[in-house]
Amino acid sequence: MADDGMLINFEVGDATAKAPPPKFKGGKWRDRVRANKTLRNGNKPPLPLSRCDEPERPAKRPRLDSSPRIQHNNPHHEASRFGSMAVRHGKPPSLGGMNINSNANPRGSGVTSRLFTANPEAKTDFANVALAEGGDDEEPTKPSNAPLSEEAANFHALGLSKRIALHLSSKLEMKAPTAIQKSTIPQLVKEDADAFLQAETGSGKTLAYLLPIVQRIMTLSFNEEGMAREGRKIHRDSGLFAVILAPTRELCKQIATVLDKLLRCCPWIVSTTVIGGESKKSEKARIRKGVNILIATPGRLADHLDHTKVLDVGTVRWLVLDEGDRLMEMGFEDELRSIVGKMRRHRLASRNKEGLELDKLPQRRVIVLCSATMQMNVQKLGEISLEEAVHLTAPRSSSNNAQQGEEQAKIEDGKAVFSAPAQLKQTYVVAPAKLRLVTLISFLKDAFARKGSVMKAIIFISCADSVDFHFDLLKGQPQASPPNEDDQGKPSKLSPTAMTTASAAYLTSPANPSVALIKLHGSLAQPVRTATLHAFAHSKYPAVLITTDIASRGLDVPAVDLVIEYDPAFAVPDHVHRIGRTARAGRPGKAALFLLPGTEEGYVSLLEPSDSSNATSNSITPLYYETVLKNGLATPVTSYPITTTAVEDEAEGRGQSWTQRAESLQLHLEQRLLAEGNNPLLDAARQAFRSHIRAYATHVKAEREFFDMTQLHLGHMAKAFGLREAPGGVGGGVTRRTGVHHKPSSSVASGGKKRKNGASGGMDASGDDRNPTAAAADDAARRMREKMKAVMNVASEFNIG
Repeated sequence: MADDGMLINFEVGDATAKAPPPKFKGGKWRDRVRANKTLRNGNKPPLPLSRCDEPERPAKRPRLDSSPRIQHNNPHHEASRFGSMAVRHGKPPSLGGMNINSNANPRGSGVTSRLFTANPEAKTDFANVALAEGGDDEEPTKPSNAPLSEEAANFHALGLSKRIALHLSSKLEMKAPTAIQKSTIPQLVKEDADAFLQAETGSGKTLAYLLPIVQRIMTLSFNEEGMAREGRKIHRDSGLFAVILAPTRELCKQIATVLDKLLRCCPWIVSTTVIGGESKKSEKARIRKGVNILIATPGRLADHLDHTKVLDVGTVRWLVLDEGDRLMEMGFEDELRSIVGKMRRHRLASRNKEGLELDKLPQRRVIVLCSATMQMNVQKLGEISLEEAVHLTAPRSSSNNAQQGEEQAKIEDGKAVFSAPAQLKQTYVVAPAKLRLVTLISFLKDAFARKGSVMKAIIFISCADSVDFHFDLLKGQPQASPPNEDDQGKPSKLSPTAMTTASAAYLTSPANPSVALIKLHGSLAQPVRTATLHAFAHSKYPAVLITTDIASRGLDVPAVDLVIEYDPAFAVPDHVHRIGRTARAGRPGKAALFLLPGTEEGYVSLLEPSDSSNATSNSITPLYYETVLKNGLATPVTSYPITTTAVEDEAEGRGQSWTQRAESLQLHLEQRLLAEGNNPLLDAARQAFRSHIRAYATHVKAEREFFDMTQLHLGHMAKAFGLREAPGGVGGGVTRRTGVHHKPSSSVASGGKKRKNGASGGMDASGDDRNPTAAAADDAARRMREKMKAVMNVASEFNIG
């Protein structure tokens, strides 16, 4: 029977088959090339390189620090130690029962690094810290910035008229003043001296200087008994009597809101605001109509003083510099020098243009400087503006606990030492870089797990790009887009907050099934910023505001129960103002600061109170990330915006322990970034990472020993943004943000020529041709902007003002 195949015999000689040349691995590529060349020449390679034909070496163990590692009670912890070996053999390990397939990472091997391995050891000794979960049951600390008792003081006894005192008690529900108001109001009502007003955040500094101003303006029309004076009725065209400067537009709006409520008892006194981002023409029209109290930002006021002839400062008696430290930090020193100089050079009018005697007003220009801190720049501003000023603070009294805990900034050994309101409970969370994102979500999820425990929370982040990314990541399923036309067939207009508010994902619970998510930063248009802040302040549902330092100064939002500093402040004074958004006017509040283990833990030493008598009430309690994860992930996360492989595994019950739920949540977030068609979120994560690293390098010099760039693990930090590897381009410099709502404005004069904007972004609304003096002012403004760009070249990216 014939064979079906063909048999071929090969003659094999005596010589053995030549083995393929060995390949070398390890070391530098130049050494491997040199070793291969030496081997081809018949020589023995002198380099200690390993050969690929040698037996496989065991997997390289994870890199460890000199300190011992944290041991976790995780059944998959041992398996994770050999994860790298499984990858080398092409076998993806099983991470806590999660199904990781090739679809999870279409651009890579589909294997993610573990969250609980290779993390640095925390320096804080948590074994000696009582991590009591029932801390809310403790006896509350008596507040240090609450109003005093009615027996101790009342507004009428401080020198205010019965009309104002009755309005405060009946309409504004303010029965008694705070400690700083008790010290300030009599001084400003009776005396004409300059004043430096210093008190802790949330203690009522705004009303402390507004009430004396309104009271003394009212005396032009009424006597002390409240009877009207003959022929001395004040109205909006009687003259400008007070100018109030604030560093940000949001703070100007808030001061205007407080003043409007106060002026309801005397509606003939008119106030208005002139700030950047709004029409300069409409501002000039309001000034032309007449105004008695003007609230402004320094740049826009300086521009109006130069180009608005109807703005007469001859009758101005008060100049208030609110948040003086922030005014100096934002580079307004030249504008403030110019404003103060023009005020002093202008002759003080004894009567207005109608012939009304202004004898009841101060007979000199009174300058009031307000600040919650006393830094070197505040002292410099005081030297520029104040003359023989009186220092006004809240008095300390050992018999009145409501007046203790005064926040002062003292200079000790060249460092500023601060204290917070006594009723504010502060914690700092030590979380490794890889676990920052899941720890933040767990912290918020636990905070909103009980109804009424937290109504509003503010998360401070270092830069605007990171705010945008975290808002897009944490928001829920986007709602259907509104129709392009309304019922009448006209194009519909989107709400100003359409892109800044959404429902939150991951944070909801049966007690709070709906949580609003809101973002705010300086790259948003001014109408959007105003509407967004209003939406957060008046939200009737639990809400989370993700913001930069733009919301850290002076803003008084009702019912803010929690402040989270996800990124530490650039300086200790900024930290004081951040946590000052809660625990205001005697209300309780909580603040949490996220720190990386290692050198950042030493930053707490700058925040601890220096006064031993207040050490108990103002001490900062450490909190380990394991406690946060256990509390937040005690129940599964249910409100996922999209379904991923990690979500399916969680639904099948594969992740039951808090460690497995944390890894499932992290994997889900990474899968969202890599999902097909979701590249904008991935690009946003990369840009947020780059901006965050750049912002990390901008801490003040005195604090860089705690925020050391050389100690920052970029690969671990990338996981905090849902990335599996650190993107490049971090050191490429600041990139101008795109998609910003601001548009370059230009106006066409009557002659038909376009002119450049003035010092604050607008031209003279009258449309008259600029004279040489105005051109010189424009040139000076341009040089100033170039100087500011060199000093604050990161302002457009970090949006801190």
